[in-house]
Amino acid sequence: MRSSGYVGTPPRRTPRDSGARGDPIGSATGLTPGREPGGEPSAPDPASVGVIDTEQQAAPLAVITYNLWEGRAQGELTDLVGRRDPDVVCVQEARAASLPERVGGLHLAVATSRNRLGVALYVKAERLEIEEALTVQLATSRHDRWVGGTDHRLAATRVRDLATGRGVVLGSFHATPFTDSNAARRRQVDDAHDALRRLGPGLPSIMAGDYNHPILLFMLNQHLQRRGFAMARTASSTYRRDGNLMRGKFDVATVHGFEVEEAVTLPQGVSDHLPVLFRMSYAA
Repeated sequence: MRSSGYVGTPPRRTPRDSGARGDPIGSATGLTPGREPGGEPSAPDPASVGVIDTEQQAAPLAVITYNLWEGRAQGELTDLVGRRDPDVVCVQEARAASLPERVGGLHLAVATSRNRLGVALYVKAERLEIEEALTVQLATSRHDRWVGGTDHRLAATRVRDLATGRGVVLGSFHATPFTDSNAARRRQVDDAHDALRRLGPGLPSIMAGDYNHPILLFMLNQHLQRRGFAMARTASSTYRRDGNLMRGKFDVATVHGFEVEEAVTLPQGVSDHLPVLFRMSYAA
């Protein structure tokens, strides 16, 4: 719920920018180092992406999102990955400077570096080949102007699913907190989806994270449907903190080109958010 406050094979470049840790990997325009300004993204033509066979095409992707509560739950990642064997892990409120490059069989694809509490994304190396990764600055909220330190609220990567031959765009997202309106959060969601589309035009996408939109969540769902996205959400609250009566589905995923097979909360650790597991299959 809390904002970020101030908040198979690895890619050719390191998950973080090769420059100073404070430099972002990408920008709000979806550009990354080495790309000419104004140039088109180097995503593959979706029509040219081969599919191995129908059975492999249906292989589901397991995605976990987890708000680490200002890094308190960061030490749980290894056990979480070992127990659940996900293909993707999206984290928010991470101590980005101390995130490990590997967690089990997952590689760190991208992490914000200018936020005090960062957003990051891990992918399973044996299944997902990283093609491009970037962080994105979204619409500036009131909280961002007042508090600062929230330059990038989206960490994203385009990958090749080695089990299917498909290109996929993935995002880890953290929306502005309750000091802002739901309308401000929806603008950030729209910005994030636009960035994912630029990163992989025409490709299916999954964006999981802390949307901070538990109140009137149906309005966000309606808004997403008008823009061609579906929402994956659990049946129960994803937030629970002693002494705090707030409950709701903060941690959700939005998808395009996928069907949601499962969305469940996992046992709570030290964070005030519960880890959430999604299983997604490619839409026919």
